[in-house]
Amino acid sequence: MLSVSGTLFGRRPPHPTETKRHPTDRRNLAGQRAPVSLQSTVPCHHRYHTRGPSAAPDVHGPSSLSGPGHPPGSLVPGETLNKIPLALGMTPRVYGYLLEHIREPQVLRQLREATAAISGAHMQVTPEQGALLGLLVEVIGARRVVEVGVFTGYSSCAMAMALPPDGQLVALDRDERPLELARRFWQLAGVADKVELRVGPALQSLEQLLERDGLGSYDMAFIDADKRSYDQYYELSLKLVRPGGLIAIDNTLFYGRVAEPKASDKAAIALHQLNVKLLDDQRVSISMIPIGDGMTLCRRR
Repeated sequence: MLSVSGTLFGRRPPHPTETKRHPTDRRNLAGQRAPVSLQSTVPCHHRYHTRGPSAAPDVHGPSSLSGPGHPPGSLVPGETLNKIPLALGMTPRVYGYLLEHIREPQVLRQLREATAAISGAHMQVTPEQGALLGLLVEVIGARRVVEVGVFTGYSSCAMAMALPPDGQLVALDRDERPLELARRFWQLAGVADKVELRVGPALQSLEQLLERDGLGSYDMAFIDADKRSYDQYYELSLKLVRPGGLIAIDNTLFYGRVAEPKASDKAAIALHQLNVKLLDDQRVSISMIPIGDGMTLCRRR
């Protein structure tokens, strides 16, 4: 069993509903911690305790958005919807079903469960995001990946495990504290030899990679760090990634706060401004996906 001290690593703001957690939140379960083991007899959908938007509280009730008899036209003012997207009404039961049908390697489940014991665990990507990142690495045939923001290493493990034997992932983070867990699981996942860790300010590290490796030297970038610097991370990643390469940007829906950002919410404002910018950026093709806390995929043209 892995034991991790409870510390807030403090790169993302606390979850906005931290004082009123969803019933599926692990920290509501009388302080219990799930053991980090290779096997579990608990049904899959009971093993996943999610936070943030991925917890998907059933705010619409069990059937108010389901079935063909409920016209979707009035749900989003000003938009014509021909059918109701699942993201508008995903219940915990449906999300549990989704998780039951994701191929999550045991080592990643171990890492997720170990991270769940840490205050600030909502900073970790969700299992379906990890599966998507790994698939994207395979789909584009990536050999070199740069990750901006590591935390405990779930996303870097997922991508590094999908890389070919000679692949390389450069992981950038400024906080040493969660990296102890990341290093441990890189070893357990058998990808430690594929990962180059650079500790320090991400902007500085990206500039150093540009100087060392040159323009277009990477196949893929994943951005998941300080939200107020996302635009700078994006611009530097756009230089590092080759034409036809991919930039995945996490948190682009940011708990829904991007829809009506408050003047004091600098992170939400920065993300909203980046979302607006990406709409008109002809250097990339984009798709915003309602997965996890929102992820935007940008293919460099």
